[in-house]
Amino acid sequence: MVIAMDGPACSGKSTLAVEVANKIGFHFLNTGMIFRAITYLLLKNHIDITNTQLLQDILNNTKIDVDYADGRQIVYVNGEDTSNIVSTPEVAKYTSPFSQNPIIRQEVVKIQRKFSKKYNLVIEGRDIGTEVFPDAKYKFFITASIQARTNRRYETMKVQYPNITKEEIEESLKQRDFNDSTRKISPLRQADDAVLIDTSNDTINESINKIISRHIGINNCFNVLFLASIKFTSNFHITTIFMLILAFFRHIIELFLPFDV
Repeated sequence: MVIAMDGPACSGKSTLAVEVANKIGFHFLNTGMIFRAITYLLLKNHIDITNTQLLQDILNNTKIDVDYADGRQIVYVNGEDTSNIVSTPEVAKYTSPFSQNPIIRQEVVKIQRKFSKKYNLVIEGRDIGTEVFPDAKYKFFITASIQARTNRRYETMKVQYPNITKEEIEESLKQRDFNDSTRKISPLRQADDAVLIDTSNDTINESINKIISRHIGINNCFNVLFLASIKFTSNFHITTIFMLILAFFRHIIELFLPFDV
């Protein structure tokens, strides 16, 4: 099962995705690490991404795997653990422009979909519910006011950049919003069936509880059983069968009971 969380920068979606995944026993898939691993691969092999044939060839002939060890996500490129490499300044510099390449984006989507067949996931991004997993069972669009987002970014940047101003940060976020929402490939937008979560005035715990209790339904007795099966059953197919059985019995009971079960 996939829970999709999309939204603009500094809306809180990354923190919420990690915490919701921990609460319900899902894995959090960090898509950015996949993009950075591919960026590392291309830089290492001096690949010009404008050469589409060369780019496609190296991606077709490279094995990229995602797995978990000791609670952390690891992206392997031809068996190499890239965890420490993908955080270098050079990789960080090129990841954003490389991620706009349609061939690279298509490769990342393929990896995400392959990985979702192995684990139950919470994934955050900007096109998860609209392009990558349009059939995700739960979709959330995480947002916040520009003032709240500016304040959050300012708090994280003011120590490292003491001269930065809130006005500069606000302008940067507005430009990022415009770029993300108007780009031709997978623009940022709320899926028609996504639940809007505004985190402007909520604490992290309040937003987490809102998502789980009100929308995923952790307090619903059938969902408790379902989420417990996910927590203690590692087999994806067994969990899916269990979910279908629960859904059937819930449907039968709701035909006769006037209250929410």
